[in-house]
Amino acid sequence: MAYSVFLDTNVFLDHLLDRDTHSSNLLRSCEEGQTHGYASSASFYTLAYVIRKNVSAAETRKLLGDYLRFISILPTQKNALRISLDGSFTDLEDTFQYFTALEEERLDFFITNNLKDYQRVSQQLPVISPRKFIIDFLRLK
Repeated sequence: MAYSVFLDTNVFLDHLLDRDTHSSNLLRSCEEGQTHGYASSASFYTLAYVIRKNVSAAETRKLLGDYLRFISILPTQKNALRISLDGSFTDLEDTFQYFTALEEERLDFFITNNLKDYQRVSQQLPVISPRKFIIDFLRLK
């Protein structure tokens, strides 16, 4: 069974900055088709900003283009933004990400390395770490 997962921005950043091998393994599973990966368009704005600080514009375009080969992009709808503004999250960007993910019915998990900011969410969409997903669901180490 191929799981469908929403990847928080920090999963990409942890991969790019070599901060977490589980994030890298998760992205590899998406690239290889074992997992269907989704992200918000807002994640790509943030990634472009962060990546561009360290590499050329051409390299930034290449890195983002590589992700777009195997990651599906979800738009953030006005309703998700409105609900987010009324939510109980401390970090508004996290709220936007979560409610963007909730609009996609096919998702099995919301994956983030920032679990503490998602403790208050209803478990309509389970929030787990890349490590837990890799070990418990893909059965990799």
